[in-house]
Amino acid sequence: MKKLFISADIEGTCGITAWEETDAEGRNYDYFCKRMTSEVTAAIEGAEQAGYITTVKDAHDSARNIDPMGLPKSATLIRGWARDCYCMMGGLDQDSFDAAAFTGYHSEAVNEGNPLSHTMTRSVQRVTLNGLPCPEFLINAYMAAYRSIPIVFLSGDKALCDFAQKLIPGITTVVAKQGHGSAVISRHPEVVCDEIKAAVSAALSKKDLSDCYLPLPPYFELVVEYKDWNTAHSYSFYPGAVSVDPKTVKFESDDYYEVMRFMHFCL
Repeated sequence: MKKLFISADIEGTCGITAWEETDAEGRNYDYFCKRMTSEVTAAIEGAEQAGYITTVKDAHDSARNIDPMGLPKSATLIRGWARDCYCMMGGLDQDSFDAAAFTGYHSEAVNEGNPLSHTMTRSVQRVTLNGLPCPEFLINAYMAAYRSIPIVFLSGDKALCDFAQKLIPGITTVVAKQGHGSAVISRHPEVVCDEIKAAVSAALSKKDLSDCYLPLPPYFELVVEYKDWNTAHSYSFYPGAVSVDPKTVKFESDDYYEVMRFMHFCL
């Protein structure tokens, strides 16, 4: 059978609005873990309809958010962090995958499309990669591209879905919520899950996935603006990094794995 890899986050899950809802100690966290699990389950069920088996990487915070008992029996779940450079795509190197998908993803730091917008950590103000605003989706999509895996599906906030459709012409997206200042606008969670299931099934049923491949650039320039100049000063000593100004560090490489290594230590 063909194999799908899913990276699952929570800040783009239907209805989630406040940081405390993403935190194991916070109010409503348990509810949104269930919603995260339900959206992943919908994606798995859609993949099953298309003849795929699925490996899921729990990719939020502790990486121990998804309820394993809430997933279909056919799925494999990766919990916790391997502490390698694959990060939110941890496990992608452990098997041969035919496609990659993302659920519960969110916009990048300072993007008003989601009140929970950030890039890897809340300690950064802005991140760009080759001049593009850099959401975690872009970071991880390039990790799939690094292994020549097509990116077929994304669910999350509307701003990120719009970004992904411009980046990857053949990607299928489902909008789970839309930012509105510090609030979010969402449809019924089960409607979103129904759409995820149908969309993943349709995306994986296409005979030709050539328009779902993301070209890997020949060179990368990663620029990180931190909120605190002390943090920027510390990370400017990473091998190959350059201090641009008191709050900004730049790293360049022609090897994307080296970019991920920088992020592993500096984001």
